[in-house]
Amino acid sequence: MRPNLENSYVERIDRHREQKDAKPTGGPAEELVAKFNNTVSGLETRFSTKEEDKGPEIGGRQTVDLVSYLEKKPALAIQITTNTEKGVIKKKLEEISQHPFIRLEEMAKGDTAIPKVLVYLDAQAVRDFANDPDFSKHPEVALQIIKSYYNSLKFSLTQTKNPLEQKAIKQLMEMFEQEKKKYLH
Repeated sequence: MRPNLENSYVERIDRHREQKDAKPTGGPAEELVAKFNNTVSGLETRFSTKEEDKGPEIGGRQTVDLVSYLEKKPALAIQITTNTEKGVIKKKLEEISQHPFIRLEEMAKGDTAIPKVLVYLDAQAVRDFANDPDFSKHPEVALQIIKSYYNSLKFSLTQTKNPLEQKAIKQLMEMFEQEKKKYLH
């Protein structure tokens, strides 16, 4: 085995072991994003229902971890991950690209579908934040969330021709662009 190939192989095994040994970060990551969203003026966030979090592989429509409301109306369906495995991230991105918008059961027939966004957070940053949950001390975490939102919303904008959906997405993008300024120093 070539030295570089062997080193790469060993690093991958070690990284996998480290991920297994680390505390799970899924729940804390969801709590972190909910807490962040609730600091944004006009946004209210709740955890998903069991039905909303049921992924397509087990009979559901899409996997949603959080739902955010803007001015009391559903605005974002949020999927959160700290997983670094390429296959897992690819699967989540494919799900969003196939279904970039979602309708919640609570929505009326005429309500505009809402964009689904994927938030990727660094697992260590989630653990650090959990030890000291103050966004002013962890601006990089807030910026990760905002960047994830912005990228997902930008994609959603390319996937719709509906003027109401476009308007809602642009409003969210502008809101997060303004929010970003709070964390840039």
